[in-house]
Amino acid sequence: MSHSDERKEKNCLNCNARVFGRYCHVCGQENVEPRETAWHLVVHFFNDITHFEGKFNKAIRYLLFRPGFLPAEYARGRRMSYMNPVRMYVFTSAFFFIIFFSLFKIDDSAVALSYAKLEDRFRDSDVDFDVNFVSGKISVGKNEVGNINRMDKLNDKLIDSLIRASAQKKDSLNVGDSVKKKKPLSLFDFGDKFKSVETYDSIQKSLPENERDGWFSSLVSRKVAHINEKYGKTPGLAFARLTDVFLHKLPTIFFVSLPLFALILSLLYIRQRKQFNFVNHAIFSIYYYIFCFLLMLIYFAANKLGDMSGWSIFIWIQIALAFYLFIYLYKAMRNYYLQRRAKTIIKYFLLNFIFFIVVTFLFVGFLIFSAFNI
Repeated sequence: MSHSDERKEKNCLNCNARVFGRYCHVCGQENVEPRETAWHLVVHFFNDITHFEGKFNKAIRYLLFRPGFLPAEYARGRRMSYMNPVRMYVFTSAFFFIIFFSLFKIDDSAVALSYAKLEDRFRDSDVDFDVNFVSGKISVGKNEVGNINRMDKLNDKLIDSLIRASAQKKDSLNVGDSVKKKKPLSLFDFGDKFKSVETYDSIQKSLPENERDGWFSSLVSRKVAHINEKYGKTPGLAFARLTDVFLHKLPTIFFVSLPLFALILSLLYIRQRKQFNFVNHAIFSIYYYIFCFLLMLIYFAANKLGDMSGWSIFIWIQIALAFYLFIYLYKAMRNYYLQRRAKTIIKYFLLNFIFFIVVTFLFVGFLIFSAFNI
């Protein structure tokens, strides 16, 4: 309720309906004087913030520690006391992916420059390096030597010792021993056919029409040739860009998978369709996804604190969180659908198995789509 004076007129300024009391019974607008002071604006702002925060904090408390409670409350019609699940999903998913992309950020230009420096450094040695383009960690064998995003922090002494050890090993070989030579950098080792798009097209034109690739095969082959031509000398950059494009598809993957998760639930509980329709399953799925976002944020925080402090307790916290994720879904299904323990366990394992297959297809599909966009 605002602190503005109530209007003497009893018509709603929003919908022009007759007002009985302080609020319009049609649209809910408060029947107060439209002229506001700057103080009223400030008060409105803080009231809205605390109202949002209060509902959000209350929902989080129930969501984390009382599995299945919020969707059950929603099904009973008790909704004003808690934040709307769709609004809560939008807010938590947006906040989650802001944090996620700040932690797993891939800068193409920086990665390209850093990767080129690494290649120059190891060019004249038999030492192979590996880069994890999600975490950025650079490793030589089992030794971590730095991060590709912080080339100024490389462990130069360790790198030099590994290069010297490789050189000594090479010198100790007998004349008759064969030295394994590095293969030239190539993303797709399919011979000369995929060196470039021009090469592929010329080979196709030289073939009889009935032996040429079909539309789909030609589309894939031309893309393979294009990637090989563009990134053949810097495969790390290709994987960096592929990872970056794919990571930015994750919000879409989550969004697409949510109704599929609800659909699987509706099939598993098809005998209870009179009691639980698709919307009920969707609300349950939305709350479960919100819980997953919150738990992953806690997991990231524990991981970051563990890296900063070096304390092993944070590793145990992460293990406990992963374990709780699986226990939570079972408890939520048990409390929401109110079926016997044996039935719930069977449906729990079926849900996880079917959803794993669905998510695998989604990931593969989006990965292929990402590859066509690098």
